[in-house]
Amino acid sequence: MKVTANRARLAAALLGGLAVAPACLRKAEVRYYTLAGAAPARAVRAAPVAYTVHVAAASVPEALDRPEMVLRLSDTEVAVDDHHRWAEPLRTGIARAVADGLARALDGALVSASEQQTAQPSSDVELTMDVRRLDVSLADGIALDIAWRARWANNGPTRAGRSTIHQRGRQPGGYDGAVAACAAALDAVAGEIARSVRLEVLSRR
Repeated sequence: MKVTANRARLAAALLGGLAVAPACLRKAEVRYYTLAGAAPARAVRAAPVAYTVHVAAASVPEALDRPEMVLRLSDTEVAVDDHHRWAEPLRTGIARAVADGLARALDGALVSASEQQTAQPSSDVELTMDVRRLDVSLADGIALDIAWRARWANNGPTRAGRSTIHQRGRQPGGYDGAVAACAAALDAVAGEIARSVRLEVLSRR
């Protein structure tokens, strides 16, 4: 009887282990985020197309040029989060987010974005961006520093600027709030670029 009882306990333990094993082997869920379209929508004013603006893919620091989200933990420490990733290359997502903001802010402009960092000769305005800093913190929000250049075609002028934005995390907090704050910061950058482009358009009239 003792042998039978021991065998029964061993069989139960093995069955229990087999039941738990799939759960242990199951990978943690990976979540994907986009920047374009996450900023608050504004009414788009209909106007005839007067000029075109092309936004090239942004130049980003090598440490950020990866699918995984990079979080700022301190002045000298960052963490690469394997379970929270960008749905597209960050350089492309930044360009599309800024292009969306420009499309909302510029009447009469047809705005496009691409995955390449090269210019499009057919565009009236070519926008390039160099991301000097993009710190994402779940506790402190976003610190963004972008140098940008808007170059007009046909040997036209080049307007340059630098946008430094600090954006607190947004509700509902966590990763969703951090991404929303990043999108809002890029929308603010688009607003600053739009003012510069608008001044040049007015000077040509």
